[in-house]
Amino acid sequence: MTKSYKVTYITTVNHNIGDDFVREGLSGLVREALARELPAVEYKPLLIHKHSPVTNVYGFEAIRSLRASRLIDPALRTLGARNRLSDAELVIQSGAPIYWCHENGSKCENNEWFDPLIRRRFVPDRRDRKFFNLAGGSCQRYHDDPQNILNFPSTAAYMREFFDVCDLTTLRDTHAQAMLNAVGRDAAVLPCTSIFARDALDISPEDGEYIVLNFMENGGHFTFGQAIDARKWRENFRRIFVHCLKLGRVVLACHNQKEQELAKEVVPEAETFIVPDDHVEFMRFYARARFGIVNRVHAGFMLASLGKPVAVIGNDSRARMISNLSLPSYYVEDVSNPEQIVDDAAQKEHSYRSEIEAIIQSARGKYVELLRASL
Repeated sequence: MTKSYKVTYITTVNHNIGDDFVREGLSGLVREALARELPAVEYKPLLIHKHSPVTNVYGFEAIRSLRASRLIDPALRTLGARNRLSDAELVIQSGAPIYWCHENGSKCENNEWFDPLIRRRFVPDRRDRKFFNLAGGSCQRYHDDPQNILNFPSTAAYMREFFDVCDLTTLRDTHAQAMLNAVGRDAAVLPCTSIFARDALDISPEDGEYIVLNFMENGGHFTFGQAIDARKWRENFRRIFVHCLKLGRVVLACHNQKEQELAKEVVPEAETFIVPDDHVEFMRFYARARFGIVNRVHAGFMLASLGKPVAVIGNDSRARMISNLSLPSYYVEDVSNPEQIVDDAAQKEHSYRSEIEAIIQSARGKYVELLRASL
């Protein structure tokens, strides 16, 4: 009988298609590494929705309230309820921002999942099992100085604790690495694992039919106190849209209903694409693009992985990780010639595919080597 090898992912479930892209790509890498290193085992992925850690326990997957999770999970832990962490041979934190610290705001040591899942469940019951933190990144101001992390001792201490409990850490942006270096640790920087999702799901690039745009207010999820002129960005986005129309059909990718509503405020005549919580359909949509200008980083990564050149315009350090794919990012407030950003992306429409293929193959080899060495 083939032995089942359970890998539990700390991720999100039916929440953010960017997280789905990351996890699908990572899962494909893990499957490949296991097939080479442990060919006699059958890979079985298990998912925990990190925003509600009680979803770790079988039968409690439907609870999406963090408040309810915090009330129920301690009792289930005391009772010893069967759960995905205790069942796992390997635990993986899948992608996502992991290092952030903002004055008078959110700090990564206060995240909802590390204490209940790692400190209180996994570490006391480790049993020589491995814990990997893969494709994690930063979420700081776009022009943040990574040395600023030293002004926050509790955040620095958490970063060291998180790193030290892991058997393998990889990062997806150089800013995260610089922050980690500042607190006395180091990890390799590799492109986000979302670039491997296409192969894991057998989705191939198709001939380009349309230019993809994506709009977020202020260029990102949060402003982090940065002086961003929302009206200026709306005007610049409309200029991008109008200029793209001169080059062909344009479709706005909306990862959720709010983005579609915002897009219609700025460019009410625009064609939109939205299939909530269906990352596979979004991948198929991106496979038919020509090129893109986006705010959402993982819209950019998916487009790029399918050979479609893209520019990411954002307002935090996540946007800068697209540089690992030899593509540009721009701070939303610095954009002064949006038409040139479009023209630069369009120039690579027919040449970028060979470039990204080389990047993907090199990164795949490095990831699989690290995984095999750490299993």
